[in-house]
Amino acid sequence: MLGDIKNTIRQSAVYGLSRISSKLVAFILLPLLTLNFTVSEYGVFVLTESLWQIIWAVFLFGFESGIVRWYLEIHNEVTRKKFLFSVTAFMIALNFIFILLIYAFSSPLAGVIYENTGYAKFVIYSSLIASVEAFSFVIFLLLRIEERAKAYSILSVLTTLISLVMQIYFLQYTMIKLEGVFISKIAAPLIIIILLLPYFLKHIKPGFEKTLLFELLKYSFPIMLASFVITLLNQADRYILGYFTDLDEVGIFGLAGNISGLINFLIISPFSLAFTVLSWKKLKDENAKRFYTKTTTYLFLAVIYISVVIALFTPHLIKVFALRTDYWIAAKYVPWMILSMPFYGIHFIGVFSFYVTKKTKYVLYSYIIALLVNIVLDLAVIPYFTIYGAVFVRLLSYFVLCWVIYLFSKSNYFFEYEWRKIFTLLIVYTLMVLPFFCFSFTNRLLEILLKILALILFPFILYIFRFYEPVEIRSVKGFVNKYIFRLKY
Repeated sequence: MLGDIKNTIRQSAVYGLSRISSKLVAFILLPLLTLNFTVSEYGVFVLTESLWQIIWAVFLFGFESGIVRWYLEIHNEVTRKKFLFSVTAFMIALNFIFILLIYAFSSPLAGVIYENTGYAKFVIYSSLIASVEAFSFVIFLLLRIEERAKAYSILSVLTTLISLVMQIYFLQYTMIKLEGVFISKIAAPLIIIILLLPYFLKHIKPGFEKTLLFELLKYSFPIMLASFVITLLNQADRYILGYFTDLDEVGIFGLAGNISGLINFLIISPFSLAFTVLSWKKLKDENAKRFYTKTTTYLFLAVIYISVVIALFTPHLIKVFALRTDYWIAAKYVPWMILSMPFYGIHFIGVFSFYVTKKTKYVLYSYIIALLVNIVLDLAVIPYFTIYGAVFVRLLSYFVLCWVIYLFSKSNYFFEYEWRKIFTLLIVYTLMVLPFFCFSFTNRLLEILLKILALILFPFILYIFRFYEPVEIRSVKGFVNKYIFRLKY
């Protein structure tokens, strides 16, 4: 069992390397963004980032798993090329139609999103970013299918570097700083698409495979809806907060969310990519259900522990990454916003229950229920508690998502969650973090030393709460005896 968990960790690390560079850009650029943007402008940046991700969920149309499945099942090379051409033609038509519609209604959309019709150009930028990201995703998906990992990694990093250099240029040497950031996000993937065009053209052949395309659309449509809904769940609170408050509040909330998002690219995103493959390999094993149960607990533990690190040290590090003092207030929201991340992480394991039974409608149902809870509570709470209201509603929404998935899974492929351990982790997290935000320290060195001590004590406090099983304790002792003591002697 522990060997399987270790294998999951190794696979997560491998998958994570290809994505970590793009996620790092946001943090590399954070000092420049906060230096060049007022909090209000950063709020526009946050809303625009959210908007293109929502649009991207529609533009990609949930094709990821469907393209892989059909492409591998088609053994005739000509049919395969025509299938890929059909998919590409559909995406071009879909993207073109939606971009025209968004362009036509960009002013009223800007009025709703930013409460300022003068920001219509950012609505258009969002649609263009979503489109080039969708097409580059499909081309990169082809590299993954053909297991061209080296090319995939190099080109991923190259895309990131082009975007990074262009954004730095616009931020430092032009007057269109905010626009320049989004122009860079359009140009970088577009350049890579052009570079990869000869490679992609070799894999397509003019001709329509109507039957295969229809089957793919039928398969992908529910996935697109689910992707759209979960993206809304991630982003809707920013728009509701902006409606009831102002762009400054959205900027602070967005910065706290971006800091909390460290968890996503460090742990959750790599894990979800690895688990997609490993979950199916483990399905027929005798201990499969226990593997899924323990993986859920271990993932929750890993996310919580890193969350403690981020929560405790954000008040210090934010002064390095956010160069304007009016951004520093975001640090007080991070410890509570980040608590939604472990629930967001384990939901990727929970939905596997529905993939096994091929009842993916329950994925959509779960997302819709969580989204409705999120929107209703945000509308009720944000007018009174502003950012704190949005933070705790997000936490509750992701807990509801996991609980609903758990309940639905009882009629599908069911495996237990160790709820007692999950709530123990939440309690210990609160005990470790809350004192540092309730009491002020005059001695900064003492404060940092106490925080380091808290991190060291965290696993031992879990032991007091009887978190570990005997086999886990024996495994840790074996590791210490085998590696730590060997190093000493």
